Amino acid sequence: MTEPRRSTAPRTSFWQSMAGMLTAVAGLITALVGVAALAYQVSGGPAAAPATPSSAPPRAAGQETSAPPDDASESAGAGPFELLFNNNGVDLDADPPRVATRPDTGIDVYDGGGSIQSYPVWAGLARWSAAGTPSRQDCLSLLNGFATINSIYRKGSRYCVHTREEVHVAFVEFVEPIEGGWKIRVTVWPGAAG
Repeated sequence: MTEPRRSTAPRTSFWQSMAGMLTAVAGLITALVGVAALAYQVSGGPAAAPATPSSAPPRAAGQETSAPPDDASESAGAGPFELLFNNNGVDLDADPPRVATRPDTGIDVYDGGGSIQSYPVWAGLARWSAAGTPSRQDCLSLLNGFATINSIYRKGSRYCVHTREEVHVAFVEFVEPIEGGWKIRVTVWPGAAG
């Protein structure tokens, strides 16, 4: 019996083959996209056009509000309201907006351990990084282009939010940490169909 012939040529490394090179390029592209996404999230996204700051004083969540006239709803909105933000979440579709009583009833955003999370999980929020307070249309434009499902917040962080089924559009500002969570200031407008 004869022994099978063994090849004496050196074997090519996986990373020197075409499949290995394509794997390396795909990994590099994935890493670059991840770094770009992280940089975008940390920087607060693209600068939006500055809007006129609101001069209305904040109202507590229990105060009555009158609906603005149709032509003023674009800029006025309802609020601002001050609410507690924690892992129970806030219901921005309630009139007035309120802290949810249970985590599963009507929440639009909640605290996911230092990050604002949209609920249900869909792209329903976008960081507002421009100066001033946005109008309803500013928030809609930002949400249509740069929405995400979560974002790390800190004092002064500001977000445009689409509520469940786009019933309302809201502007949320993180004011300060308080016992049990964070104090947020919220302004609400009719949603995309409003």
